[in-house]
Amino acid sequence: MPDYAAIQKEETLKAQVFADFFGKARYVYEPDRDSIDFAVTEAAAQNGQDGKRHCFWAEAKKGERDAVSMLTQLVLTCRKTYERGDILPPPFIGCFDSVKIAFLPFHDMLPIFSETDFNWNTAPSSHGTDDFRKAREKVAKLAGKNLAVYRFAADEQEIRAFIRGSLTPAATAPKIPITEYNFTRIFIKWVREVRPSINMSKAEWAEFKDSGILDCDFYRADVMSSGGDTITEKLKIVLERDAYKLQETIKGRLFSTNIDFSDGGDAYRRFWNKYERPPAEKYQQYIVDRRDLLVPQNIREVKGSFFTPKIWADKSKEYIAKVFGENWQDEYYVWDCAAGTGNLLSGLTNKYNVWASTLDQPDVDTMRSLIDIDENLNLLSGHVFQFDFLNDSFDKLPAELKKIIDDPEKRKKLLVYINPPDTEATNIKETTGTGKSRANVSASRIKDKYFNSLGSAARELAVQFLTRIYKELDGCKLGAFSKIKFINGQNFIKFRQFFRAEFKSGFAVHANTFDNVRGKFPIMFGVWDLNNAPFPQSVTVDIPEEHTVKIFWVNEGKTITDWIKQYDTAKENIIAYIDKRGCDFQNNNQVHLMTKPRNNPKIYFNPINSSNLLVNCIYLAVRHCVEATWLNDRDQFLYPNDGWETDAEFQNDCLIFALFHSQNRIQSRHGVNHWLPFAETEVDAKDKFESDFMSSFLKGRAFSAEASAVNDAGRELWRYYHAKAKTDTDAPVNASYYDIREYFQGRTENGAMNARATDETYCRYIKNLRDALKTLAKKLAPKAYEYGFLKA
Repeated sequence: MPDYAAIQKEETLKAQVFADFFGKARYVYEPDRDSIDFAVTEAAAQNGQDGKRHCFWAEAKKGERDAVSMLTQLVLTCRKTYERGDILPPPFIGCFDSVKIAFLPFHDMLPIFSETDFNWNTAPSSHGTDDFRKAREKVAKLAGKNLAVYRFAADEQEIRAFIRGSLTPAATAPKIPITEYNFTRIFIKWVREVRPSINMSKAEWAEFKDSGILDCDFYRADVMSSGGDTITEKLKIVLERDAYKLQETIKGRLFSTNIDFSDGGDAYRRFWNKYERPPAEKYQQYIVDRRDLLVPQNIREVKGSFFTPKIWADKSKEYIAKVFGENWQDEYYVWDCAAGTGNLLSGLTNKYNVWASTLDQPDVDTMRSLIDIDENLNLLSGHVFQFDFLNDSFDKLPAELKKIIDDPEKRKKLLVYINPPDTEATNIKETTGTGKSRANVSASRIKDKYFNSLGSAARELAVQFLTRIYKELDGCKLGAFSKIKFINGQNFIKFRQFFRAEFKSGFAVHANTFDNVRGKFPIMFGVWDLNNAPFPQSVTVDIPEEHTVKIFWVNEGKTITDWIKQYDTAKENIIAYIDKRGCDFQNNNQVHLMTKPRNNPKIYFNPINSSNLLVNCIYLAVRHCVEATWLNDRDQFLYPNDGWETDAEFQNDCLIFALFHSQNRIQSRHGVNHWLPFAETEVDAKDKFESDFMSSFLKGRAFSAEASAVNDAGRELWRYYHAKAKTDTDAPVNASYYDIREYFQGRTENGAMNARATDETYCRYIKNLRDALKTLAKKLAPKAYEYGFLKA
């Protein structure tokens, strides 16, 4: 009777379960195949014509875990492998922990791969996210009663019988359905495997192309077919009895016979045996209509997870030419060591001076396939190769490239031209290396080798790329896309001391112009000379989208977080807390006032009382008085000079700003509301307030015209609320600004506050208040720069 309770390591558990139940004679176990924990293949088919045949994919966890959650993690993990279509999925998927194992027919999960109402890029191991919860609900519904769960202690014989009888890849292995999400990827494989067998000469292919008929038209005829015949007439090429028929004339003539295969159709049949045709009806119209996605440039853009858009790839070449001259392609050697499917290299002209490498062999295959059909991808097939830049030795490089790297003079003429993977150990599931969780996302030989020089920046794959380029390709030139954080981020101070290079030129663009990149922040392209010069104190780049320039300042000193920490002095009579996390614009949404902290107040929150109220209001005001944009998203808030200390008007402006800003989230339901700006008589309240702290604190202070306008608008809003509250027992007398907004605006089914209210009078009052607050913000913003909270 197997007992796995004492096993401490997941890898040990996987190996032991395989040894106890599967057996080496019949099966082969592959740990972490495409980040799938446990992949079992049929031993007899290891060297078969169709490659490995998979029998079982599973998620594994030590201890005792929820089976549906484990299965959900597997589904999120295996989607990439499934849609890539390199291998047929197994007949069964499942999961196991230290006490049980579960099996489910893969076919039962097929509908989920077409779902779009949750983010497939969520980290599969992040079980607490909303996206994982949504995915889990769908997995639970699809699995239903077909999820067979066996306990190792009680069901040992049943487990063995199930494996013997069911885990064979032959008859029960499902075909891969064709959807709008994978039909471009399947086309790339079709080009490689089927196109060469179509019985047409190069001259005939050229004749077709001149008439606007491409290989993708043959592919669509295949896809939209059943029983050897195309099921629609809306195509240029159709399939009849497994042969192609032209639907249009070419230069005034029709082909006299159908077009068949030079190998009798063997490659065609082998290929389509893996895929379900025709696609489901809900995908058919999309596939018929979106022929444009099968044009070579678009294929690369769909295939790449974070491809470089053509407009910015072209722009980057302009900037390289500005630095190195118009003849740079002939005078420099170019290596893209993170090439993906070659988007960045499209449009280069001197194929003898260009090399492209990437981690994944399927991407290498894609580039080599596209070379023949994409006139813009001007590469030599022998210059495209698989290479793990963060782990492999340079001894694995092609001989000519290795000669360049080994020669100090030639190396000075080497331009490393990349858009490296932007993956961090703390924010995304690993896509490279051998680990599978966030903790292992950055595991690599380069990280281990240079960790002491990089500090926390070593978690970033992009930094690891830059590190190896700088240290091991000494003296070369660099053209790289990157986030701005390595220029000004606090976690990159040690890296900037290590990375000594001269910035030559560059530009920055909105991140959302890159496919699959969410968020409002800049992505920069920079040209660098790795000549051991000190890292610059600032970097000035062009902003093509706005026809201006932007300075990104390098900050090696203290930040606003260091400044506000020294005012963590309130010990009693606490009236609120303020979140003090982060020191750049992207973290501003964290900075807010609350009645009680959610967790860990000593680390994240400053308690507030009368002694430090003003300074904490200044902190909130300077964080929110300057509008956050995609361009300043990574700008740092700094430790200020002491000018603010004698500016009473600035202090009072900040106090009023904080009182009436939407980040004032004081709620009376969580405790006494000490943030009532007005006395009962000022707003004709229906009863006495619990606290007069704030109205007393405001008495006797001189306010600017802009602050007074905010206060007056706020008073009108409070008056209107209390007029309503007199006849509504559910309206609390001690309502805060947040409570008043919630009262009128209500909440959605998901619990979020509605953006608008149905009460038009309230809408008028809240608009007046917000307009006055915007005017006050414009007055405060210059002071934020004058006192050094921000650099212009």
